Amino acid sequence: MAISSIRYNFCQIELKNYSLIKVTGDDRESFFQGQTTNDFSKLSFNEGQLTARLNRTGKLQSFFFIARLNDCLLLLCPKILEAALILDFQKFIIMDDVVLEILPKEMWLSFNWFLEPETSSEQYFDCNFYGINTRFSYGSFKPRRLSDTDNVEVEVELEKIRILNGWPIWDTDVNNSQFINDSYLNNIAISYKKGCFLGQETAAKIENNRGAAYFPMLLKLEKELPLKSYLKKDFTILEADDRRKAGTLLYQVNNYLQVLLFRDFRVVGRELEIYFENEIIKATVVDLPFFKNIKRSEIALELFHLGVDAFQANDVENALKYMQRALGFDPLLSDAYETLGVILGRQEKFVEAIEWMDKLQKINPQSVMAHTNKSLYLMRLGKIEEAEAEKSLATVKSFAAFGEVAKEKKNIASEQQKKEADIARREKMFLQVLEMDSEDTIALFGMADIFYQRKSYSLAI
Repeated sequence: MAISSIRYNFCQIELKNYSLIKVTGDDRESFFQGQTTNDFSKLSFNEGQLTARLNRTGKLQSFFFIARLNDCLLLLCPKILEAALILDFQKFIIMDDVVLEILPKEMWLSFNWFLEPETSSEQYFDCNFYGINTRFSYGSFKPRRLSDTDNVEVEVELEKIRILNGWPIWDTDVNNSQFINDSYLNNIAISYKKGCFLGQETAAKIENNRGAAYFPMLLKLEKELPLKSYLKKDFTILEADDRRKAGTLLYQVNNYLQVLLFRDFRVVGRELEIYFENEIIKATVVDLPFFKNIKRSEIALELFHLGVDAFQANDVENALKYMQRALGFDPLLSDAYETLGVILGRQEKFVEAIEWMDKLQKINPQSVMAHTNKSLYLMRLGKIEEAEAEKSLATVKSFAAFGEVAKEKKNIASEQQKKEADIARREKMFLQVLEMDSEDTIALFGMADIFYQRKSYSLAI
């Protein structure tokens, strides 16, 4: 993915077609914990999560973001759901102290806001929006406005990310005739461990049985094909000289199709031959979400590896950009500091390279390569004495590192000895039981586990 992607950059867009609802009252948190699908109790202050609302039979009624603030809750929902959502909750507010109020505010999304923290608002909550680190801001907020062209580009890419990550749109992908199990909301907007909520029994029964018959997945084509004419149409699979429905095409993004796929074919990596009318297309099953890295540290590693790839392709300019952006996501990623220094050193920009080695040493005082590379660069600058001093520090830290490795190996060996002793003890106990009862289930299982751990698989069987 290009360094210009909104997944890697600070970017702000106005959030339109959404409504903001403020919830006050002493019972607001306990009320919504029992009325919505996700685990609200896990939220910190100024943090939001996607959640959903089911009816008593488990059918989806709405989905929205819920956020915890110091003095209230915020509900952020598609505008099309505003009236129904408020009416639905007010039916259940009987003895509870809960008040819902629409806030007519201008609302903004700031993607990767931490890259430019000075732009943040005092009225906000942080959330995962379409799989991107996002800060939702409202009220007296002065955003950095995009040009019309840039705004269109951001919206186009955001829609592609939404599709590739499986996030649905109300009345387009989901509606109140469906169970939550039928949509990707089942992966991102529900907790089956939180306890009771309205519609839980039905949703849990479907989840614990075989799951939805048709569920969103991705199909990867060998090459991009023009399939827009087949959107919202079914496709089939040929099995035993008979064609059977395998799914429905929902969206296309380049050579990826988002489809509702029948459970028998939802095997990641499986190659399929699918039929649209009389057209045969080869595709490979891919799991959602397409962009699996969400945490800042995960994005940082993704950027780091893209930088390495760019450098190996002799694209030095983008390699440097990827590495520096990786540090924006994770300022403690020591490999990025070292790689930046190495790239600059190969460009004979030794002063800049040394600066990066100094930064590496600050965040990782045990780094041997910080001193080794710095010594090399100082030598190239003709600073022989300083270079020798850095070389000596590298040697000292190398010995310390070897000592830590030896200590770790010793600890691993000690743990292995303890494990083997425990296995021997359990083996003796199980064999004694089997001498008395050769069909004892627990002892047989115990012996199978012991042989498995010893990698004696045929004996384990």
